[in-house]
Amino acid sequence: MNVLLAVLVIIFGLLILGACYQAIATRRDKRRFPAPGQRVDVGGHRLHVNVMGEDKGSPTVILEAGMASISSNWGWVQQEIAKTTRVVTYDRAGLGWSDPGTKPLDAAKSARELHTALERMDIGGPYVLAGHSYGGLVVRMFTELYPNEVAGMVLVDSSHPDQWMHIPASKGGQTVAVGNRITAWLARFSILRLFHLEESFIAGLPAHEYAEMKAFLATPTGWDVGADGLIAWRDWSRQQVNDTRSLGNLPLAVLSVTEQDHYADVLTTLQDELPTLSSNSTHVTVEGATHYTLVSKPMYATIVTKTILEVVEAVRTRELLAAPA
Repeated sequence: MNVLLAVLVIIFGLLILGACYQAIATRRDKRRFPAPGQRVDVGGHRLHVNVMGEDKGSPTVILEAGMASISSNWGWVQQEIAKTTRVVTYDRAGLGWSDPGTKPLDAAKSARELHTALERMDIGGPYVLAGHSYGGLVVRMFTELYPNEVAGMVLVDSSHPDQWMHIPASKGGQTVAVGNRITAWLARFSILRLFHLEESFIAGLPAHEYAEMKAFLATPTGWDVGADGLIAWRDWSRQQVNDTRSLGNLPLAVLSVTEQDHYADVLTTLQDELPTLSSNSTHVTVEGATHYTLVSKPMYATIVTKTILEVVEAVRTRELLAAPA
């Protein structure tokens, strides 16, 4: 009994030490990594918006990050696009340098808040929207809500609104949400900092953006927001996106990957549905890329950048997107 008590005391003490270190490290990271952009009030809370490049005429590119990700994850892509046109990254409510928002954290609400931020910064359309992972659902909702302002779209290994319904083990995405909650709990005690569990998500990013992402993923914030987003996906976002109209002949590029850790057949089949959203679409499968390295590693991010700029050019010239060779 005394041994068990001693073990419990040691464990409790280690958790206390971990929580103290987490608080100190988080404050340190906030000093090391100030917001690269500006924070804009969207009605009770502020979103962080980072604008790069000159406004050289339409369109402006808007980059939408994944479920628990932040604007830094677009490091390679934003830097390159900025050489050609104005490009905007931002953090959804509760992520990165943005303030917490209100629940539910559904795709339509995120789209409306993005639109408000762009309006208040006087960044008008037309826009080419690029969404990675869950960000694909948000850009589809943005296009549904503001169709006259969207000139093109790029889905970067985008989520499909029904994907969890095709993966029974996910229980509608809830097992993933529980995993996020557990990860958030571990982060509160510095366990993520000790074991560097974030590496597979950010490997290959530019050094500064890598450090920003590493600091953010070591906190519970993004994991908790991701869990809330998954719940909203089940209850709200899935139906919202499924109710959207056809994109007509809107220039649409779909980028997919060959390397899937789990459920490759399901995810590949769902990716094949996405080009049918528009009659003016192209679909490129990036050999060797994973869901994460598609944007984080320069050899693949270059393909993402090239594809986005091809859509920008199609908008400017009013030509149809060329089928991939």
